[in-house]
Amino acid sequence: MNSPVLSRKSHKWLTLVIGVQALLWMLSGAYMVTIDLDFIHGDPLVRNMVENLEANFDELYPIDDILARHDGAESVDLVSRLGEPYYVVSANSGSLLLDARSGVQQSPLPESRIVDLAEHFYAGSGTVNAVRLLTVDDPKPTEIQTRPLPLWQVSFDDRIRTTFYLSPSTGELITRRHTFWRGFDFLWMLHIMDYENRSDVNNNLLRVASAVGLLTALSGVWLLIFSLRRHRPAIDHMPGGPPPHGSFDDSAAKAT
Repeated sequence: MNSPVLSRKSHKWLTLVIGVQALLWMLSGAYMVTIDLDFIHGDPLVRNMVENLEANFDELYPIDDILARHDGAESVDLVSRLGEPYYVVSANSGSLLLDARSGVQQSPLPESRIVDLAEHFYAGSGTVNAVRLLTVDDPKPTEIQTRPLPLWQVSFDDRIRTTFYLSPSTGELITRRHTFWRGFDFLWMLHIMDYENRSDVNNNLLRVASAVGLLTALSGVWLLIFSLRRHRPAIDHMPGGPPPHGSFDDSAAKAT
């Protein structure tokens, strides 16, 4: 098999192998660079993420007593929830929410309190239409597969199907999801070819596809070289070369 035929066949079969994935790379890349990343993260959908704490610190429960009551506590943070002061006590075993005035434990938060917090954080125009506590025994939704359970799932009836996920221990808004995020996540999976966790950009399948894509491009360059040679003017191959400038063809003159 000569080189021109080999270059054509290799390029054809490599293109058949990688062509669909190359199209997916281009389509997913176009989506990811077109849609604003802050919107994908859901930033316009939230508010009150940072609240001013208005409280008389002399009325707060002593932190020393909190530490004495919770052996193993690694940190105690003073936060605001719906305008009220709370302590978040963090330890290896998890986090707890305490009333900062009385020291009374609030965790785990009931559904009604979670709904109040979700509506407090929500900046959209919809209303809550579903609330569900996801426990460690429940199947984890794909959209939060990297987040540990338990979590409260609060869904809104807006046009982009916004869903908030809140901590049952602290009431913190852990993450938010919506239709455009889900589309981005699906295309990201196709783009990096990680169909299980959608996070590994160094997986072997992507390496192989990238190598095949590179070979396809190189075979295309190889084929182009032979194509350019084949399409050179035939005059270059005439015995004796082209006629001199200003030469006269007697046969052509007689025909006219």
